[in-house]
Amino acid sequence: MPRLQISKFSEEEASALILSHLRNGKKGDPNNSDYGNDLYIPNVVLACLDEVQAEWRRQNVGVGMVRLELDTQTNSESFYDAAWSLCTRGILRPGITITGRQFEYAGVIGAGFNLTPYGRQWLSEVSGYECIPSEFGRFSQLLATHAQRFGDGYQVRSQEAVRCYRAHTYLACCVMCGAASESILLSLAIAKTGNEERVITDYRTGKGRSRIENLILSNQNSHVQQELPNYTSLLTYWRNDAAHGEETKISEEEAFTSLILLLRFAQFSDDRWDKLTM
Repeated sequence: MPRLQISKFSEEEASALILSHLRNGKKGDPNNSDYGNDLYIPNVVLACLDEVQAEWRRQNVGVGMVRLELDTQTNSESFYDAAWSLCTRGILRPGITITGRQFEYAGVIGAGFNLTPYGRQWLSEVSGYECIPSEFGRFSQLLATHAQRFGDGYQVRSQEAVRCYRAHTYLACCVMCGAASESILLSLAIAKTGNEERVITDYRTGKGRSRIENLILSNQNSHVQQELPNYTSLLTYWRNDAAHGEETKISEEEAFTSLILLLRFAQFSDDRWDKLTM
């Protein structure tokens, strides 16, 4: 009996399939119970196996009717990881739907998840492509490609910004974006002057950040003088406003914007390193 299994999915790919399953109300084969859960992981895997099975039959047309064994365990880990990530964001929660009915449902223990009230609202409001850098691993890698240029301070803070976003702590995400942008500014200034002590001293004075920006912008062409502030202004705003105890209401949209600007700032500065540090 041929044994079919799904290929390996990344956590981000598995998350997209789970959200599609939840959004479209897909319960898989009617014969496959969800055991009272909004999300039952084996059913999502079975939906993927349906495609694998259809492809196998297309490639083996002449073999007639053959019973296939469907393996729902191999390569399913990423789906459980994705479901847990949605739990940490307050969208899903593990466990039963109704208190006192723990033993009414069977199924694989730990495979059932349910939408929280926030999760139901979030799912009804977001589009098919969530307004988030949903591929956290890929986004972290993109930021990390600039770590060699901007140093350990940038690396730690930029990765922390992604982790904060993933944990739904948007204020902390914006603060870390601001901190990472400062690491970029300081790296540029130190490379331009060749004097780290002077740069750090100037930076710690009143209006030190503006002085560092002006230092970098001196003798630059009009394009750089117009473009660089576009990246630093919003990140500086978050750094000043969010980190100094002022009351603030920072949503997912602002955190998303800060992450994107941080990545663009890193790309802009890295690509023009030689010119910016002349």
